Amino acid sequence: MSQENKDRLKALKSLNLAENEKKFNTKNEHKTSENEDEQITRRGSINPICKLSHREKKYFNALVEFLDARGLLEAVDTLLLTMLAKNVSLWREISERIKGVDDLIQVYENGTSNVSGLQSAKDKSEAAILRLSAKLGLSPLDRAKLFGASSTLEIAKTKTNDGDDLDNFLN
Repeated sequence: MSQENKDRLKALKSLNLAENEKKFNTKNEHKTSENEDEQITRRGSINPICKLSHREKKYFNALVEFLDARGLLEAVDTLLLTMLAKNVSLWREISERIKGVDDLIQVYENGTSNVSGLQSAKDKSEAAILRLSAKLGLSPLDRAKLFGASSTLEIAKTKTNDGDDLDNFLN
């Protein structure tokens, strides 16, 4: 991200925080501590797009702080962050219900067996978590790709084609 874009983002964030701070202080002047709901709304445009449980809000906040600290957070990430928080919560709930093999394999009266609905739902939520995490750069490999691409882009901005070997060959 160029310095100009970083400055714009910083200005927008401070403007949003100032506006939300004013709203927050006029509504709740007697409160000095913040709960998680207030922390989410004070971030400006980075709010979940649907109602989240307490556990989902904690995860959402942790993701926002992690990505923001690394300069990777954008307002358009709100949908992905919300879906990721929901899927992690769903995965955890399903995982806690799976106690043994009987919960993984469904056996029918005629003797045939199949993967249980719990295991299928767990697999689907795991796949969604991995997909969403990759899009947000939440694994070491994904971050390396993101940072590698951004540093290559910055280097490419300073390069010129005039006078290179190809120009010399063509002239």
